[in-house]
Amino acid sequence: MFSMRPQWGFDWHEFITGVLFLVAAYVVLFKPGVSLVALAVIFGFIAIVSGLTTISGYTKLRDLVGNAAVIALVIAILDILVGLLFLFSPGIGVVTIGYLFAFWFIMDSIERLLVAGHLREFGRGYYWVSVILDIVTLLVGMMLLINPVVAVISLTYLIAIYLVIFGINAILLAFARR
Repeated sequence: MFSMRPQWGFDWHEFITGVLFLVAAYVVLFKPGVSLVALAVIFGFIAIVSGLTTISGYTKLRDLVGNAAVIALVIAILDILVGLLFLFSPGIGVVTIGYLFAFWFIMDSIERLLVAGHLREFGRGYYWVSVILDIVTLLVGMMLLINPVVAVISLTYLIAIYLVIFGINAILLAFARR
């Protein structure tokens, strides 16, 4: 439909976007401390906005679900407190992000192991590969829980890889002609 991309020739918007992605990837890779603090601050803002949004809709939610909305209100207040903690003490936020990834891996692995039985209908090989991968993921989650710094460092590398891929893609698109 409508595109900022010119019909013919070089697309400066894509090129600049690609270069900015690559610069951001460089910063994430070679200044991980700065990147992690920025990530903690961003998560802090997101938590505060999430909490405020829930509080602003509390009355409507209470009308829909009754007293169960109190749980949402308590969680919203906790969201705001966590967000403020992340904003005013980003170091705590960085460590918390590491634990978050560890718990995520553990909970996801346990859930997949609990429901893996249905995979037998696709074949024993598929079932066992899935179970083995889920056990490995569970072990990785436990290791991350013991050492959350590894989770945080892994996160920075994943973000950097994402930025490099999209940066190169945007630069290539800048040279693509219609």
